[in-house]
Amino acid sequence: MLPNRVKVAYGKVRGMALFGRIQPSLRLLPRIRGKVYLNKFGDLHVGKRLNIIGKPWGTQLTVVKGARLTIGDDVMINAGVGIAANIEISIGNNVMIGPRTSIFDSAYHRIDSLDDGSNMTKKIIIHDNAWIGTGVLVLPGVTIGKNAVVAAGSTVTKDVPDNTLVAGTPAKVVRELTIHEGWLR
Repeated sequence: MLPNRVKVAYGKVRGMALFGRIQPSLRLLPRIRGKVYLNKFGDLHVGKRLNIIGKPWGTQLTVVKGARLTIGDDVMINAGVGIAANIEISIGNNVMIGPRTSIFDSAYHRIDSLDDGSNMTKKIIIHDNAWIGTGVLVLPGVTIGKNAVVAAGSTVTKDVPDNTLVAGTPAKVVRELTIHEGWLR
């Protein structure tokens, strides 16, 4: 059994190996635990202290050629999360993403023969201090507001306002949240 400091250092070395040396200090590097699959053909920008858990389920980040995935500072991505950027996904600072969540900015295929495919791919924005619960599906073209909470098992098909709790399939506003200035989850 390794001491905790050794585990943390090992996770940071794995983060540096996967994402490259992107920070001036070891303390600011990404920390990875478990399996993380990175398919990086486009632009990937990672902020300080990214924390990814890849166990018991692997986590997958995909950025296709010509696409962009931006992840802010102090972001937590839990086990089994799948994020696929085909055009652009932007995740703000202090965002928490629960296990087995899927965030895709593309529908990947047309629905019927009348669909010309022009609406298949749309940018996704997740603002600062948002919390996305377990098993959430975030669909193309969605903006999740600052301090918003998406309840577990929800499907986000439309924009989520700042400081709200949404739940359901499709996700609807349940209530407004009281968030004091400077409060972080």
